[in-house]
Amino acid sequence: MSILSSISLFWISFTPLWLSILFIDAKSIIAGSPNIITEKYSILAILIGFVITFVILIFTVNPKDRDGAQGYKIIQCTEEKSISAEYLLSYILPLFAFDFTQWDQVVLFLIFFIFLGFLCVKHNYFSVNIMMELCKYKFYNCELENEDGIIISKVVITKERLLNHKNEKITLRPINNEYSLDLMDW
Repeated sequence: MSILSSISLFWISFTPLWLSILFIDAKSIIAGSPNIITEKYSILAILIGFVITFVILIFTVNPKDRDGAQGYKIIQCTEEKSISAEYLLSYILPLFAFDFTQWDQVVLFLIFFIFLGFLCVKHNYFSVNIMMELCKYKFYNCELENEDGIIISKVVITKERLLNHKNEKITLRPINNEYSLDLMDW
């Protein structure tokens, strides 16, 4: 996965936080806060981030892009249902400690966020993504058999209900060593 795709997935995984910040900043502007410059820059940066991210992700999850794709047979799979809730509680909820209407708190948040983003991109970490769930993608822990008969474990991201497709072929494009995207040949 490209660095731009990793950054975009990281950015979009914080959507609940971005929407909350947009609400807080808009409320602050409407209330006539004396520091509306911070809020205006914040709103502009978040909106620009969303536009850029969505454009990049449209190409990232494109099932027609088959670079690095490989066929597998589904041996066993279980749907991962708590992955987004765990992500929200572990990564996003603590970030509400920052006051996004104060420029010094925004700077502290940016230091933390950029450092966290750098680590995620450096280690090719896939950010579990609530937006993908809203777009009807599901996450499955799967035991897969490759073309050489070797059984591997992967988390498969798909719009298909894999529980109905055991012992069938699936084409996956790797996102990183742990996650792969189903290219939906069903």
